[in-house]
Formats: sequence, C-alpha cells, structure tokens
Amino acid sequence: MFVFAASAFIVAAVLGSAWMTGQFTTPAVDRTDGYVGELAARDQPWTRLFRVSDVLAGLACLLGVTLVPRVAREWPGWLALAAFGLLTVVTGLFPLDCATVSDPLCGRQGTSMGHLIHLAAGGLGTAAVLAAMALLGVSWRSWVSWLFTWLTLAATVLTVAGLAGGRGAGLAHRAQLTMIAFWLVYVALRLLIADDQEGNEALTPSMRIAPGRMGGVGGARVRPEGAGEGFGVVSGAGHPLEAVSGADAGRLAGTAEEWCRADTAGGGGEEGGDGVAGRGVEASPGGGGAGGAGVGVGLGGGGAGGAGVGVGSGGVVAGCGRQHVVVQGEGPAVLIAVGAAGAWFHWDAVAGLLVAAGHRVIRFDRPGLGLSPPSSAPPTLYGEVARLAALAPAHPQQVTVIAHGVACWHAEAFARLHPLCLARLVLVDPACVTERPPPAAATGTAGRWLPALGGTWGATVLARLTGPAAHRLLTGLPDPSGISRTGTTISAMAGEWLARGGMAADLRRLRAEKPFPGAPVVVISAGDPDGCRERLAYELGGEHVRVPGPGRRIHLHHPHTVADAALPSVHAHAQHQRQVPQMPQAPEFGAGPPGKPATGDDPPAGGDQRDSGGP
Repeated sequence: MFVFAASAFIVAAVLGSAWMTGQFTTPAVDRTDGYVGELAARDQPWTRLFRVSDVLAGLACLLGVTLVPRVAREWPGWLALAAFGLLTVVTGLFPLDCATVSDPLCGRQGTSMGHLIHLAAGGLGTAAVLAAMALLGVSWRSWVSWLFTWLTLAATVLTVAGLAGGRGAGLAHRAQLTMIAFWLVYVALRLLIADDQEGNEALTPSMRIAPGRMGGVGGARVRPEGAGEGFGVVSGAGHPLEAVSGADAGRLAGTAEEWCRADTAGGGGEEGGDGVAGRGVEASPGGGGAGGAGVGVGLGGGGAGGAGVGVGSGGVVAGCGRQHVVVQGEGPAVLIAVGAAGAWFHWDAVAGLLVAAGHRVIRFDRPGLGLSPPSSAPPTLYGEVARLAALAPAHPQQVTVIAHGVACWHAEAFARLHPLCLARLVLVDPACVTERPPPAAATGTAGRWLPALGGTWGATVLARLTGPAAHRLLTGLPDPSGISRTGTTISAMAGEWLARGGMAADLRRLRAEKPFPGAPVVVISAGDPDGCRERLAYELGGEHVRVPGPGRRIHLHHPHTVADAALPSVHAHAQHQRQVPQMPQAPEFGAGPPGKPATGDDPPAGGDQRDSGGP
C-alpha cells in the first residue's frame, strides 16, 4: 500500500502543477500579479483543461490518503490532507467567473455563487494543506518537512500581501503551489522509504477495551501482548455467567482466560475476580499424524492438513500471528468456531451454559476478526482445519466442535481429516455448499490485497461509518469493544467471502476422498427452504433440529438448544423424549396432517423439532 499511496501523491503533484503550461497557453492572465486560479476561469480559453487537472489532482490526493497505512498518532495530519484534496476538487468544479485580478472589468456585473465557492474553497484548502504540513511534521519530527512548511507559509503570507497591495500576488502564489507540489513528492518519497517497523505498526490493529469493563465483553481481561502470563478476570455487568447463582458464578468467572497461542510457556497469573487466581496457559507443539493428534501438520509438510499449511512449535497457525483465544471452565473440551463476521463474545450465552454444565469452552477469533490481528495470506479450508487442530486438546482427548455458518465447512473438514479428535459435531445454520461462489479471478486477485487494504485510513474511515450498523444488522448485538470499527474487520469479512468458492471446492473433494467418522452430529437450523441442511444431516448420519427465528441468530435466541446439542447426556435425553419446550411454532417436519391430534410418536407442534437424519 505504501507504493500505491506514494504513486497517488506523485500524480497529485504533477496534475496540481498543470498551471505551469498556462503561462504559455493563456497570456491574458498576468504572470506577475494574476491569481493562478484565473487560468481556469470560465471566460478563459483553456478553462476545461485546468479545471479537469484540479479535480483529478484533488482525487489523486484523496486516493493517496485512503491508501496510506494507518498510524494512530498521524490521523490529524492525514485528515487535514484529505480535506485539502476535497477542497481542491471543489475549486475545479466551481471555477471563477472571470480573471479577478488580471481583468479590470471582472465582477462589475456581479459574481455567481460558484465564483464565491471557488474563493472560499481556495482559502480553506490553503489552510488545510498548511495544517497537514505542520501536523505531519510534528509526527515525523523531520526538518525537511518543517522546511517545506515554513516556505509554504511564507509564500502564503506574501500572496495575501500581494492581493492586498495589488502587486506580486501571482509570483507568490506560484511559489506557494510549487512548495505544495514538492511537499507532496516528499510525502511520496517518505512512504517509499518507510522502514519495516513503521509498516508493521501501521498494519497492526490497536486493541480497544470497552469503557467500564476490565477488557471487553464478558469482563475478560484483554492481554494481547502477555507472554505466557496467566490472566484472571473480573465478572462484569451483563456477563452471561451471572445467570449462575452464588459462588459458582465467581468460580467460573475467575477461571476465564484470554491468551495468545504464540506464547509457549505458562506463568504466574494475576489475581482473578472474586479472589480466584488466574493461571498460566502453555501452548504445546503438535505431534502430528493422520489421526489428528496434536497439530497434525508442520510448516511446509503437507499431509492430512493440506500442503504447506500447519502449525509451528509455538502453537501458532502459519500466517495468523498472535491469535486471540478465550478459554473458560474445566472438563471435556468444547471448541466454538464462529460464523462470518463473528467474534468470541457473540457466543457468551452458549459458553456460559456449557461452563456451568462442567465443560472447558474454547473460543477464538479468526485472523482480522474480533481481537485477532490480520493475516497476510487469504483464508483457506485447510488453514482453518489446522487452526481447529491447534486449538483442540492433544490426543487421546476428544473435542466437541460447535460451528456456525461458513465455519461449519471448517468443522466438517476437521472431522474428516482428524476423525480421532472429534467427540461430537454441532452445526448451527450451516452454509450450503451449493451456494454460488464468487468469481475465481476476483478471489485470487483481491484476496491477496485485502489484508493490506484493511490497515489503511480508507478502510478505517469506512469501518467507522458503517461497521457498528452492519454489526448490529448481522448479529443483533451491540459492539462495546469496538471491533467492528476497524478496517481489518471489513477486509477480513471480504476476504472470507471471496474465499468461499475455493473452500467449497476443497470441501467437495474432501467429501469424495475422506469418509465422515461415526461421531454424533446435530444440525440446527431456523429455516431450510431448499432442504440443504436436512440433506446435510442425512448425509452425515446426524439429527436435524428446527428452531423458530432468524437463522443467523440461533445462538442468540436459542442458546439452550445449542448447548443441549453439545451435551451428550442432555442431548440423549432430549432425543429419547422428543420434546424440548420452546416457543410455539407451526409444525414443519414429521407432524401429523391438519386436524389430526398429536400422539406420543409425533413431534411437538412448537419449539425444537428433531429428525433423525440417518438412514
């Protein structure tokens, strides 16, 4: 992105200097006293050329700002430079009526609103570029930047004095524009020679902590840089574990942890909420093997997890950096894979129920989503399988996997590639593999650039404007941690959408090559107009459960249904009774014909409706 931003600023400097040719094409404008904007006046012969040059120069400047990698302390300067580009566009769209200084008859018949807008935009644009020079000079601490700032300021003062005195304004204004053009070239060169440290700082999202909480939703303490430290938590207001009464809530909340799998050694923990001490977590390297014990594949090793995709000795999936992982409770492991645009806190209710039932719940954010940093590589099915394998407990322990949406593809592939690791599979509103994938060309090209685009100022502004509303629309939840306000979240969402076609093709091949293990499977859906979820349950030999409400929010509206499906004892009892009291719903599957009373063999008319998907 540095190269593209630098190129845009150089183009802006060149187009903004088009006035130099006007000295020869428009002799009617006085070179010494005439204002440069007079070259684009409506009554001048080359007005369209200079107006188009101004508009394109402003747009190029705006494009350069949007492509600059984000550095938090520099935002005032880049904002001022973006304002300069926008005001330059305005001056091109609203030219002067006539040559104000060079033509003594100009203005005698009155001036239009466009004439006044041009004058106002020109003055504000000069103030904006001076502010950008000063603010970025403070951030960069460069004497070269300050030299251009002072020279431009001096030329501006001389221009104002020349306009007031009637002499020399043209020369001073031309000197001012020359300094601005040279400064834009300097900005481009600075971007081109930016060192690796500045680039990494720009592409790393800041970890925001919600006000009034001890580090994000659920009261968990966010420690993305904690090297092997234990993390205690304080039970915060609105935490789902508050539904658990008495001392259990304090005990369960005190065992929650947030840690990065890059850390390989556990350490002493901070004191947790309610006097419970946090504990260190050790991420052990994977052993490998077709059965899925440990990680299963190594860097560049290939094998069952896919060629070149794997986990290093530090426990980090290749290319994903420090991953944000939340671990709660003790007992049999349950791994939750969130759906598209999802984050760990969307599953607080389900996790609270499972922890209360005596399970160890592992939640994580995929690269670029939630609190996980972005990855430089586009997502793949085998990469997500390796991620699940890295987070699953080591063999011979097994894990129950709960997946939502497109993550159901990852979970099914994990089950086929690591059959010995799976205890139970719960698929919540799985995405249909038959969905039309994005064009392959767009997937390959855009997928490589999206991670870098996510770290730019343009993506950040877009996320600030649209992220919270889109998050509430997709999830039905507020975003107190502000994860939807980062550009990396938008780029990660777009990258996962573009990768759907490749993932679906890989899953089809896996289904043809790898049999599904005999682990219990539950498919939960709210609606199935094309029957793909019912077919999926049948093909996997599992059970199909229907619930009322929107499919994308099943885990929010029916957390007990999802949690019950992951609990062997509760699920077996529910399957035997064939009744789980829920909201009333018209019979959809397996109910008797209208007017026939329900019998003990018929499913209830409301609530969860369960079918055995097996043959």
